[in-house]
Formats: sequence, structure tokens, C-alpha cells
Amino acid sequence: MSGIYIHIPFCERKCIYCDFYSIENLDLIDLFVNSILQEIKIFKSESDFVGGTCFDTIYFGGGTPSLLKVSQFEKILNALYENFCISDNPEITVEANPGTVDKEKLSKFKCIGINRLSLGVQSFLDDELKFLGRIHTSEDAIRCIEFAFESGFENVNVDLIFGLPEQSEERWRENLFTVIKLNVPHISAYNLIVEKGTPLYEIVRSGEVKLPSDDEQAGLYEITMELLENAGYIHYEVSNYARSGFECRHNLKYWRYESYVGFGPSAHSFWDNRRWWNVANLGKYLNLIAQGKLPIANFEILSDEKMVEEFIYLGLRSTGIDLKKFKERFAFDFIDGEIKEKLVEMKKNGYIEMDDFKVRLTRKGFSVCDEIAVNLVSKIKYVLK
Repeated sequence: MSGIYIHIPFCERKCIYCDFYSIENLDLIDLFVNSILQEIKIFKSESDFVGGTCFDTIYFGGGTPSLLKVSQFEKILNALYENFCISDNPEITVEANPGTVDKEKLSKFKCIGINRLSLGVQSFLDDELKFLGRIHTSEDAIRCIEFAFESGFENVNVDLIFGLPEQSEERWRENLFTVIKLNVPHISAYNLIVEKGTPLYEIVRSGEVKLPSDDEQAGLYEITMELLENAGYIHYEVSNYARSGFECRHNLKYWRYESYVGFGPSAHSFWDNRRWWNVANLGKYLNLIAQGKLPIANFEILSDEKMVEEFIYLGLRSTGIDLKKFKERFAFDFIDGEIKEKLVEMKKNGYIEMDDFKVRLTRKGFSVCDEIAVNLVSKIKYVLK
């Protein structure tokens, strides 16, 4: 089973921290939707390698996908069903921002087959929302979550961000206690990242705002893991926590190194050892589609070494490195020689758990996930040589 990603590049207002491709000109939505329908048809006609594949997840990301009309989502879903094999029980996710949907719209989402919502709340504190440039209030966020449940959605995610300027442990705990109390089955808790080219980058560089130190941010991450795990959530990826059975099936494809195809400007695709991505410009995207061309900006063929590196990194940041899949895919044992010695050392120091089937990070290991990945990848590269 593979996944489908649709990038909806429209926002009412772009947040100061966001570096995903998006624009604020909503007048182009109708033209964009028609172009997505065309891209799906062109891709189907030119990409025979997906012919025998069935897709079991569809994810509408952005931007703010919930700005689209229900009828527009229905058109896109119909096009996907007409051109591809879609499983009998697909997970169909729409990202939505509080303030862009009401109970009626959410109910209509449910009627056309959308069965998972990912709500971009980010904070339940109004001053933090204002700093981030969000268009909703904490009251709007809580009401939106309640609307989702009342509309029949069981599978709901809430995004939260920690590591904001002068964010205390008490204020972050308040955010977590609020989302736990609302009984949301899936929580994505991200550390605020300063990306070049964003307004946040400029105000941090200028000294206008100061972010918490690395130690302080690590402390907030520890609080996140402790509170959510104690509340019954499974920590199944570095930034993601879910009640049992509510793990995001689509995102698991990324972390398990499985195939997916993307449609829309800036969307990425991955298939076997190939990765390609669309132009990150709506004007160029629309022009290429109008010419009957796929809007691909570039592609790469991944080397065995690169795939091993990515398999390790993605596995560590989620449910662990599947040793059987690793051997099947790369034709050698992950636990061997110098690598085994390093793993034994990491296990002794409490960073990993290891058995005959998987190597997975502990809570202590998640805190230094990138360092562990770099260490193991360097050992693997030595073996490959």
C-alpha cells in the first residue's frame, strides 16, 4: 500500500515561522483545483509504474487545505478514485485551521469520505497565538475541536508548538493539560524551528526576540514526553503521540520509507529508489499543467548508501529500525561487527532498546535522536566501504 499527498498552497495569512510553500492570493483556488485534476490525469497516463499499486492513505496538506470548498475536495477525491486503485478503508486526512471551518463544513467533510482531521492549533494561549501570526483565538481552537467530535470525527490530531520566546514550563504544561483534557486521540508537538527566509528568522537574528536555550527546549521536550506518556499516549515518532490505533497511517509511510506520490506545487514523491518534487511556484505550476506537462522541478536517483542512511534516520525517529526489513532491502545485517559494539554501548547507556527484531530509541534517546543517527550512519558507511 502506498500514499497520496495533495499540497494546497493557500493561506489567509502566512505564519511567521512557516517555510512551507504557500500564498495568500485566494482568487486562484478554482484554477488551482482544476489544475490538480489535470495533474492527476497526466501523472496516471505517464507513470505506468503505479499501475499495480493500491493506495490506502490520502493526505491534504498545506497551506490551509480547509479553505477549499467541500465540493472541491469531492472533485479531487473523485479524480483519485477514477485514476488509481484506492483501498476499501483509506485514511483520508485534511489539515484545517480553527476559524476556517464550522460544524456544518466538518459534517460535510465526513459525508464525502474524509475521516481524519489535523488541526493547526499550535497553542491554547492567546498571546502565543498572536506572536505566531495565527488568525484564531484559544476559544476558537477549543470550539473547533468540539465541532470535530460533534460532527462525527473520531480521528483528530492537534498540532502544538513549544520553544516559543519566554515560554515557561508552566505555560507549556498548560497547553498540554488543555489538549489532554479535550481527549484528542493524536497530538503532534513540535519544537519551534527558525528557518531562513521566514519573518521569525529575521526577528531572531536582529535580537528582537530571544528563543529558549537548547537546555530549556530540551526540558520542554522532556515534559512533553512525560506528560503525554503518563496520559496514555504512545510516543511513536519524535514529535508525535497517539492513543493506540490512532497513529497517522499516512505519516508512517514517510517514517517507514514506503512509497508515496505528491500532487500540487512543491509536493514531493518517493518510489523505490527515486525521489522527485514539483515546482514550488503556483504560476509555474499552472503554466506547466496548461501545457499538458508534469510540473516536476527536479528528481534524484538515490544511491544504496543514501537509502541506508535515510532508512536508519527515519526508523530511529519513529517506531524503530526494523531489522528484517533492513536485511531484505539492503542485503546485510544491521547488527554486525563495529555497529553491534556501538549499539551495545548505547543500550548500556540507556539510549536504545534492542532485540532480535528492532532497534528503537528510549525516551532518553529521543532527546538526542539526531546525534545517535549520525553516529550509526557513520558506522554503516564504514561497513559499506
